[in-house]
Amino acid sequence: MPTKAKPRKPSVPATAGAQQPPPQSARARPRKPTGPLAREQIRAGQRVRLAAAMIDAVGADGYRATRVADVIARAGVSRKTFYELFDNKQDCLLATYELIVRGAIRRLQTTFDEADGWPGCVEAAIGTLFDAARENPGALRLSLLEIPAAGPQAVERRERSTAAFEQFIREAIELAPGEGAVSDVALKAIVGGFNRVLYRRVLRGDGAELAALVPDLASWAASYYPAPAAIVAEPSARSRRGAATALSGGRAPGTLAPHPPLGGRRGLARGDQNVSRSYVVQSQRERILDAVTNLTAREGYAALRVEAIAEEAAVSLVAFYEHFADKEDAFLVAFEVGQGKGLALVEGAFAAQSDWRFAVRAGIAALFDFLATEPSFAHIALLDALIATEHTAQRSRAGVDAFARMLAPGLEQTGGPAPPPVTIEAIAGGLFELCLHYALAGRIGELPEVSASATYIALAPFLGGEEAARVATEPLRRPKASPRAKARL
Repeated sequence: MPTKAKPRKPSVPATAGAQQPPPQSARARPRKPTGPLAREQIRAGQRVRLAAAMIDAVGADGYRATRVADVIARAGVSRKTFYELFDNKQDCLLATYELIVRGAIRRLQTTFDEADGWPGCVEAAIGTLFDAARENPGALRLSLLEIPAAGPQAVERRERSTAAFEQFIREAIELAPGEGAVSDVALKAIVGGFNRVLYRRVLRGDGAELAALVPDLASWAASYYPAPAAIVAEPSARSRRGAATALSGGRAPGTLAPHPPLGGRRGLARGDQNVSRSYVVQSQRERILDAVTNLTAREGYAALRVEAIAEEAAVSLVAFYEHFADKEDAFLVAFEVGQGKGLALVEGAFAAQSDWRFAVRAGIAALFDFLATEPSFAHIALLDALIATEHTAQRSRAGVDAFARMLAPGLEQTGGPAPPPVTIEAIAGGLFELCLHYALAGRIGELPEVSASATYIALAPFLGGEEAARVATEPLRRPKASPRAKARL
């Protein structure tokens, strides 16, 4: 890409330093500007201060815990001024988010215009995103994690801004030599991979490490270009062919406890029951975990109350506290139970394949089927766990790492040098972003439709695009039954 000429600085006249000082009247303190333009300038400054205060407050406490009073105090403006500029806290957050995104896109556009073709354009774009994150980690948290907490309107804006970043990455990658395109699903995964690498480093205070990762991440993104025709095609039911398992739900909190056929409370019948104490305890525990998951997915973790959990689960407050210390304890157990169920299914599907390439495909198909059939658990695992508390966020990151470990092949399996470790991290972040996209859009049941594209995303950096596409789309090999299993049959 040709480099645009930078504007030259205006020359300074040689006599500039010898000019006579202005008269006394001109050096007097200027009056403050008045009129509509001045008022708008003041308002603009107040908006910027409130946006900076919102970033600081959300970065410290999260969106749901942030109050208008917190933002006002940090900004140093009156409550009256706040409500003259914004309708409510959500309106202020959305305006702040738009400010962050516009600033990032302006920086990207400048970088894109000044970069020197391929591959410098890709590296420059990634470097710009990373620089912005290092400079303002609070803005990173708000724009990556907290914005969905503001409701459907915020989710829609997040999707629009993500599409804008995807377009920048598309244009940068497609500057590479040759003909072809990058699939829409792969672009979403690339942006998600960048986000995961970014956020983990900023959380750990390792922002300085980011610059060294830019070349490796640029190579990772470029591995998806050009995408084979079978992958560029829109996701469809073709990805369901040869699925490793057929799941029907009921394995994770949110669906574990039995639902009465005619509605109403779900507790055990009152009176003398011919059931053991152990059964009662187990039933209570399952109903509590079910209630925690459904209530959180429906209303958010911040709105979760122990009294509401007990009512939903048809147990007393005493019974709740016999099982759990508080709502965070119950939430963590619900997450761990669902996580364990999902990981077991994925590991089983993975282990059933003798070929690592098809094992990855089978594992991804099992994971996507599991999330699709467990919508409440999928919501808390993909979103709520990230923003509920610092402890739950740590468990969420550890959960993604557990699934990511299956993506790392040995040297003998790829037939060549292994990509750098950040590649696995980026792939896991990309797959997570795909799942989150479907959950936020209320389309988690459609997630299995992109199993083939997700398999391509997981394998292309190791196998190359054509071989990864072949593995992702050809009929899945059925695992051979062991001699012991044949004997049982």
